[in-house]
Amino acid sequence: MRIVNVTRDACLATNAARATTIWSRGLGLMGRRHLPIGYGLVIDPCRGIHTFFMRLAIDVCYVDRSDVVVHVARGVKPWRVGPVSWRGAYVIELPAGAAEGTGAGDSLAFE
Repeated sequence: MRIVNVTRDACLATNAARATTIWSRGLGLMGRRHLPIGYGLVIDPCRGIHTFFMRLAIDVCYVDRSDVVVHVARGVKPWRVGPVSWRGAYVIELPAGAAEGTGAGDSLAFE
């Protein structure tokens, strides 16, 4: 699926996957050596992330149930704990730099 920032008329991901089971949410992007340009992972539900066992930095968009971004964590390095967003309902993990220009209050659409 594609993820589009409607507010900024920008594409965040052209090939996004969903992680909705306890196993897929727990595994997330762990063990990946790289993320292709245009890839994204929607982890639902999720209010906070970690990058333990990861080998690359990521951008993380925290999004509420209305598909509005409530926070963006940019360039979260491996072996870190990301912030927790009590207003967020799910997160989108993207390659570092992919969330450039996206900020709190932006509306997203999934195609």
